[in-house]
Amino acid sequence: MSVHIESPLGFTADFPEHTQVLEDSAAGPNTEQYGLLGGVLVTVIKDDASVTDAPGANGWAHVMSDFYRERAGVLLTEGELNLPGKSAYAVLVGYSDPAGAARVAATVGVWENNRFIGVVVIWPSVNPETEPRVYMLKDIVSSISVA
Repeated sequence: MSVHIESPLGFTADFPEHTQVLEDSAAGPNTEQYGLLGGVLVTVIKDDASVTDAPGANGWAHVMSDFYRERAGVLLTEGELNLPGKSAYAVLVGYSDPAGAARVAATVGVWENNRFIGVVVIWPSVNPETEPRVYMLKDIVSSISVA
């Protein structure tokens, strides 16, 4: 069973069972946040005023990743996620949160149906040998559809 979301921001999503919809997004206006099992935080951002095409979505992912790189983050990988029906470019950065815990932040620019949506996924880095978990990121981003 999954949690189906129809957002006023113009997207739908089918997240895994036990997803928590966070009522007050800490990311600001035009954002929604969801907590997935395993300490995964998903933020969906409507920013279509600044992104008008697929190359712009790629640029957005890079600009947003700078927030994590500026905190002594390290680029882990970047590239197209190769998801059917959409262009989704991701930049993954390893960093330490303020408490010193190792995290991975993935900033993803999604272009689908001639519309843009930004996705930021943050998860705890549990095993350096398995990070970055691009397969998990692909599952999350593929579950989001821009209407």
